[in-house]
Amino acid sequence: MRELSSDKPRRRADIQRRTFLKGAGVALLLPRLESLGQVAGAESPRRLLTIVNHLSFYQPELIPQTDGAFENPPPLLAELSDHFDHLKVFSGLDNPAVQNGFGHTPCVGILSGYFNKLHRKNRLSIDQAVADRIGAGTRFKSLVFQAGENLNFSQISWDKHGLPVHQIDSPRKIFNLLFQVDENEKTQRQVLAEDRSILDAVSAQAKSMEKRLNATDRAKMDEYLTSVREVEKTVKRRAYWADRSKPQVNYEIENFDRKSVDDYVGTLMDLAVLALQTDSTRAVTVQIPFWEGFKEPDLIGNYHDLSHHGQKPEKIKKLLMLEHAILKRINASLSTMKERTVGNSSLFDQTTTLITASMGSANAHNFDDLPALVFDSRIKTSGHWQRKDVPMGNLYLGLLRQFGAEQDRFGESTSAFDLLS
Repeated sequence: MRELSSDKPRRRADIQRRTFLKGAGVALLLPRLESLGQVAGAESPRRLLTIVNHLSFYQPELIPQTDGAFENPPPLLAELSDHFDHLKVFSGLDNPAVQNGFGHTPCVGILSGYFNKLHRKNRLSIDQAVADRIGAGTRFKSLVFQAGENLNFSQISWDKHGLPVHQIDSPRKIFNLLFQVDENEKTQRQVLAEDRSILDAVSAQAKSMEKRLNATDRAKMDEYLTSVREVEKTVKRRAYWADRSKPQVNYEIENFDRKSVDDYVGTLMDLAVLALQTDSTRAVTVQIPFWEGFKEPDLIGNYHDLSHHGQKPEKIKKLLMLEHAILKRINASLSTMKERTVGNSSLFDQTTTLITASMGSANAHNFDDLPALVFDSRIKTSGHWQRKDVPMGNLYLGLLRQFGAEQDRFGESTSAFDLLS
């Protein structure tokens, strides 16, 4: 397998400080914009990068055997050693409201802490809960990168109504969405104008009916109008950004091998960093590929098959080759974030990064014993904490509070983790 290193030429991420943007929508080389945290003394906005490995990691090689400092880190965890000073590792976490079994389907509940096969709707996921708080001032409230096929069990992000958030499964589509001028711009403006006209008519009609409704129907109408207002906000947001140029970056999507960790995971991570750096969004979620074809070009066996290793040493050896490559690429992206200055500090300093997994073990198909790695430059004490059977919601609530939330619960939480102490 090819060596993956952060020292290799960064063909994707050669973005020079304060010269990578030309569009008016983000950060020109003109005045520093207070709303983007660029005025001297202004506090930089907080951002969230969430990375989910659907197939988990081979935890005996990832999780330390003891609590405390990273004195003898396991081999997989050691791939992230460049950032140990800013890392807390939690293990043994549980999602008690995720029903076990049913193949991979319960993986949809990793970020919401909920799955019930009898309910089509889910619950608000942590990435979207944070996005609801920090995403109002950017072109996209959040972005979700789904690597590979959009299967029923690959959905991991859910809005406050429990509905799936759109996932993008093509790096080229992501790049075009972030940085390319839309060839159908005129048509889009016309559609937006029509959308606004329809919403105005719907609102006017609803208000004219309101006096004739009984209490039950009035409650239904209020719920309906709330949904209309949310759509109206979306339309206004799209109209606002339609009049503003997209940022231009020194980055190209080359022909890449969808089976390769460096090419595919690397490209997704590059685009996640770029999306945050250009302030196109402040919340990005990336799911690591897990379909049958994903493998290193020179490796016999694919990720999904190898993750179901049956404790066979030869399969585990090949599995670890893939997972070392994945974590090396994530480590390189975290290093890139430290090098990129946005406003008054590095992108890494402004971003909380969460790495977790949809299963404790793909081999066992269990949805407890979950790992979570939290990177944040504000962390005072790094290390490993085993939290056997503690709800993942406790971590999510602690994360949500880092973004200014004051709520007492998230999902099945019983208390909030102190992530920065």
